[in-house]
Amino acid sequence: MKKTFITLSLLLAALMSQAQQQLPQWANKLVSMNPGLIDSVRLIPFTQPKPGDYGYEENMEIDAAKLPTSTYMVYYHQPVQHSNPTGEQFPLRATISVFKDADVTKAANHVYCGGYAIEDWWTKNPDLMLYGLKNDNMTEIAFRYHGNLICPEFRYFQYSSPVQCYNKLDGLTSEEAAQDFHNLINALKKVFKGKWAMTGASKGGTATLLQHAFYPEDADIFVPYCAPFFNSDRDTNMQQYWLNNGWNKSYRDMFMAVRKTAVYRQEQIYPIFYKMAKTTGLSDNNIYARYLENIAGFGFSEHTDLDTTDINRIMAFNLQAMDKCGIKDYNDTVYAVMLYYCRFELKELESWYPWLKGSGNMQAPASRLTCTAPRPISITEAQWWGNEAIGKREQTYEYMSKTELGYYDLCFDGIVTPEEAPAWNAEYKKYVGNLRDFYSPWFAQINYKSDIYNRAVTTTKNATQPIIFIYGEDDAWTGAAMRDEYINGSNVQKFVISGQNHSVSFSSNAEPAKCNAIRATLDGIFGTPQGVEQTLSPAQRTNSGKLVMLNGQIYVSVGDQLFTLQGQRVSTK
Repeated sequence: MKKTFITLSLLLAALMSQAQQQLPQWANKLVSMNPGLIDSVRLIPFTQPKPGDYGYEENMEIDAAKLPTSTYMVYYHQPVQHSNPTGEQFPLRATISVFKDADVTKAANHVYCGGYAIEDWWTKNPDLMLYGLKNDNMTEIAFRYHGNLICPEFRYFQYSSPVQCYNKLDGLTSEEAAQDFHNLINALKKVFKGKWAMTGASKGGTATLLQHAFYPEDADIFVPYCAPFFNSDRDTNMQQYWLNNGWNKSYRDMFMAVRKTAVYRQEQIYPIFYKMAKTTGLSDNNIYARYLENIAGFGFSEHTDLDTTDINRIMAFNLQAMDKCGIKDYNDTVYAVMLYYCRFELKELESWYPWLKGSGNMQAPASRLTCTAPRPISITEAQWWGNEAIGKREQTYEYMSKTELGYYDLCFDGIVTPEEAPAWNAEYKKYVGNLRDFYSPWFAQINYKSDIYNRAVTTTKNATQPIIFIYGEDDAWTGAAMRDEYINGSNVQKFVISGQNHSVSFSSNAEPAKCNAIRATLDGIFGTPQGVEQTLSPAQRTNSGKLVMLNGQIYVSVGDQLFTLQGQRVSTK
């Protein structure tokens, strides 16, 4: 048995040594020049997509050897507190995707900060997602210049967490995170000598802005996408934006009508809502709190992630669902179901409607009251990670938003008349309060400080490197955009692109003049583009980019155009 174990160990060591020897020269050089890298640098094996995988296309035949990129994983030791570099450390995880036929040491470098964990779907088949099917705000700069794409994980998320991180919250700050990225970028710069861009979307966009605030020398340009920026943990400006901006007026009026109906027909709608919610075991006070919360927050997700094509599709689906239930128009039951799920689409109507119209003794459809799930925060492991998969979007962000990043709050201004608003807002505060405070007395004791906000606006207004803010007009979060008074017009530009949402990108065909201005600024830094972009709207992009095999080679089919996996148009079919 012992002999077998030794033999297996030697074999494993030999295989590991062989794998290390097969690393490209740049990777071996990176390891030799950076002793802080652990687990060396290892290639992520491409995983053949399966039905249900992110980006999967039916009948997709992929030869990993023919994909134009390779992705590597690195772990880089970082101090929990950078003021104590010899103290406790943790491994900061990052992926590095490079073009196989490029000189990565001279290529453009695109650091994309997601702001959270590195998602599982990304580590399964990043090469396919990068340059096979997707070309969005996560990849469009790397794609345009055939650059190296570096995706670092944010500290205190998933594998980039200190041991018992919930007991070390002093290390969970934007400044400490910026130092992590600064160290990683400096390590890579020892080998990667090309120009640098740092980007991120949403929370990652905020992190991108703060990277400039602390380390403007890290990149030649910073591009925050849909970055929220608050000077309070109870900011209501974002709600006011989504009530009055984006989409067209008829759609905004349609969503506002649901809110107003919930207020002014409360006596008819709330009993139906209550009957549904009671099946979840919530207390009466919590059910009423949910009713108020879902009125104030109704349409937020739609106004963040959907476009007008999606809304039209949902409206058609709703009419079909109501027709199956014998409902000719939106009624109190329909509104109750909408408010219960805090969304416009009536996917569950056919399950609820017979039960609601029955005696009430039938078993209610299986469901969970949605919007914001209660996740009490505390200094214990179980409460820190909650019931979610470890490290996705747990209390890490909620803690940062309450301490220094700020967050939005909801109110009834704009939903009811100005005379009625104070009473409804008092009712909302009584039963709901700020969402994070409501679910945790401990969390309510944390005080927001505006130091980070003040630093960011000062360094933005006096930017030493180019910054391009990109927002989608149809995105609710655009209400928390960097204010125009801090856009200096020289180094700092801001673009709000019509018809775009939280997935805003300059690779779309929305407002060509604005998108071309963004491209021109980037081209002035990185030179001639290497990749050809897919100029499609978000709705069109959903059904685009199908992989096809011709003469033993994989191509990307987009409408009547054919592209190589590197993005070069090769012919018209």
